[in-house]
Amino acid sequence: MTKSNLLIYIVSGLMLATGSIYFYESYVEAQEFNTELTAQVETTLFATAGILYFPFGIWMIKSKLASRAPYIISIIGSAALIVLYIASRNVNLPIVGLQEDVGVTDLASKVLQGGIVVLGSIILVRSKRFQLAEIK
Repeated sequence: MTKSNLLIYIVSGLMLATGSIYFYESYVEAQEFNTELTAQVETTLFATAGILYFPFGIWMIKSKLASRAPYIISIIGSAALIVLYIASRNVNLPIVGLQEDVGVTDLASKVLQGGIVVLGSIILVRSKRFQLAEIK
Protein backbone atom coordinates (compact mmCIF):
# COMPACT_ATOMS: atom_id res chain seq x y z
CA MET A 1 0.00 0.00 0.00
CA THR A 2 1.39 3.36 -0.99
CA LYS A 3 1.39 6.48 1.17
CA SER A 4 -1.21 8.07 -1.08
CA ASN A 5 -3.56 5.10 -0.72
CA LEU A 6 -3.07 5.10 3.05
CA LEU A 7 -3.92 8.81 3.22
CA ILE A 8 -6.99 8.22 1.05
CA TYR A 9 -8.21 5.50 3.41
CA ILE A 10 -7.54 7.68 6.45
CA VAL A 11 -9.42 10.66 4.99
CA SER A 12 -12.28 8.36 3.96
CA GLY A 13 -12.39 6.99 7.50
CA LEU A 14 -12.48 10.54 8.87
CA MET A 15 -15.34 11.31 6.49
CA LEU A 16 -17.34 8.28 7.66
CA ALA A 17 -16.63 9.05 11.33
CA THR A 18 -17.68 12.68 10.88
CA GLY A 19 -20.86 11.60 9.11
CA SER A 20 -21.62 9.26 12.00
CA ILE A 21 -21.19 12.06 14.53
CA TYR A 22 -23.53 14.29 12.55
CA PHE A 23 -26.12 11.49 12.37
CA TYR A 24 -25.83 11.04 16.13
CA GLU A 25 -26.25 14.79 16.72
CA SER A 26 -29.24 14.81 14.37
CA TYR A 27 -30.81 11.98 16.36
CA VAL A 28 -30.17 13.75 19.68
CA GLU A 29 -31.56 17.00 18.32
CA ALA A 30 -34.62 15.16 16.93
CA GLN A 31 -35.31 13.72 20.40
CA GLU A 32 -35.53 17.28 21.69
CA PHE A 33 -37.41 18.28 18.54
CA ASN A 34 -40.16 20.74 19.03
CA THR A 35 -41.85 23.29 16.86
CA GLU A 36 -39.11 25.86 17.36
CA LEU A 37 -37.47 26.90 14.11
CA THR A 38 -34.02 26.71 15.73
CA ALA A 39 -34.38 23.01 16.57
CA GLN A 40 -35.71 22.25 13.10
CA VAL A 41 -32.82 24.07 11.41
CA GLU A 42 -30.19 22.35 13.56
CA THR A 43 -31.73 18.90 12.99
CA THR A 44 -31.84 19.50 9.24
CA LEU A 45 -28.26 20.77 9.14
CA PHE A 46 -26.91 17.82 11.12
CA ALA A 47 -28.86 15.26 9.07
CA THR A 48 -27.79 16.83 5.77
CA ALA A 49 -24.13 16.94 6.81
CA GLY A 50 -24.32 13.32 7.96
CA ILE A 51 -25.91 12.25 4.69
CA LEU A 52 -23.29 14.07 2.58
CA TYR A 53 -20.18 12.87 4.39
CA PHE A 54 -20.86 9.18 3.65
CA PRO A 55 -21.04 9.24 -0.17
CA PHE A 56 -18.05 11.55 -0.44
CA GLY A 57 -16.00 9.21 1.76
CA ILE A 58 -17.01 6.25 -0.40
CA TRP A 59 -16.32 8.25 -3.57
CA MET A 60 -12.77 8.89 -2.36
CA ILE A 61 -12.16 5.18 -1.82
CA LYS A 62 -13.62 4.20 -5.18
CA SER A 63 -11.98 6.89 -7.30
CA LYS A 64 -8.64 7.05 -5.44
CA LEU A 65 -7.02 9.96 -7.30
CA ALA A 66 -8.90 9.60 -10.59
CA SER A 67 -11.01 12.56 -9.53
CA ARG A 68 -10.02 15.50 -7.34
CA ALA A 69 -13.65 16.56 -6.91
CA PRO A 70 -14.47 14.61 -3.71
CA TYR A 71 -11.37 16.02 -2.02
CA ILE A 72 -12.03 19.61 -3.05
CA ILE A 73 -15.71 19.43 -2.09
CA SER A 74 -14.90 17.77 1.24
CA ILE A 75 -12.21 20.32 2.09
CA ILE A 76 -14.50 23.26 1.30
CA GLY A 77 -17.50 21.71 3.09
CA SER A 78 -15.53 20.78 6.19
CA ALA A 79 -13.87 24.19 6.38
CA ALA A 80 -17.27 25.88 5.96
CA LEU A 81 -18.75 23.83 8.82
CA ILE A 82 -15.80 24.72 11.07
CA VAL A 83 -16.25 28.42 10.27
CA LEU A 84 -20.02 28.16 10.86
CA TYR A 85 -19.40 26.48 14.23
CA ILE A 86 -16.95 29.18 15.32
CA ALA A 87 -19.31 31.91 14.12
CA SER A 88 -22.26 30.37 15.97
CA ARG A 89 -20.27 30.52 19.22
CA ASN A 90 -19.16 34.14 18.77
CA VAL A 91 -21.88 35.94 16.82
CA ASN A 92 -25.64 36.11 17.25
CA LEU A 93 -26.62 34.35 14.00
CA PRO A 94 -30.09 34.64 12.47
CA ILE A 95 -32.40 31.74 13.39
CA VAL A 96 -30.01 29.90 15.77
CA GLY A 97 -28.81 32.89 17.78
CA LEU A 98 -25.69 32.71 19.91
CA GLN A 99 -24.83 29.14 20.90
CA GLU A 100 -23.04 28.87 24.23
CA ASP A 101 -22.70 25.11 24.58
CA VAL A 102 -19.54 23.29 23.54
CA GLY A 103 -19.86 19.53 23.70
CA VAL A 104 -17.54 16.58 23.27
CA THR A 105 -19.17 15.59 19.98
CA ASP A 106 -18.85 19.20 18.78
CA LEU A 107 -15.13 19.20 19.40
CA ALA A 108 -14.69 15.67 18.02
CA SER A 109 -16.38 16.61 14.76
CA LYS A 110 -14.26 19.76 14.42
CA VAL A 111 -11.04 17.80 15.01
CA LEU A 112 -12.10 15.24 12.40
CA GLN A 113 -13.06 18.01 9.97
CA GLY A 114 -9.70 19.69 10.55
CA GLY A 115 -8.07 16.36 9.70
CA ILE A 116 -10.13 16.15 6.52
CA VAL A 117 -9.03 19.64 5.49
CA VAL A 118 -5.33 19.02 6.22
CA LEU A 119 -5.02 15.47 4.87
CA GLY A 120 -7.27 16.18 1.88
CA SER A 121 -5.05 19.13 1.00
CA ILE A 122 -1.92 16.98 1.34
CA ILE A 123 -3.42 14.37 -1.00
CA LEU A 124 -4.24 17.04 -3.58
CA VAL A 125 -0.79 18.63 -3.43
CA ARG A 126 0.94 15.25 -3.74
CA SER A 127 -1.21 14.02 -6.61
CA LYS A 128 0.57 13.91 -9.96
CA ARG A 129 -2.46 15.27 -11.81
CA PHE A 130 -2.48 18.34 -9.56
CA GLN A 131 1.24 18.94 -10.07
CA LEU A 132 0.98 18.49 -13.84
CA ALA A 133 -1.99 20.84 -14.01
CA GLU A 134 0.04 23.52 -12.21
CA ILE A 135 2.95 23.20 -14.65
CA LYS A 136 0.79 23.61 -17.78
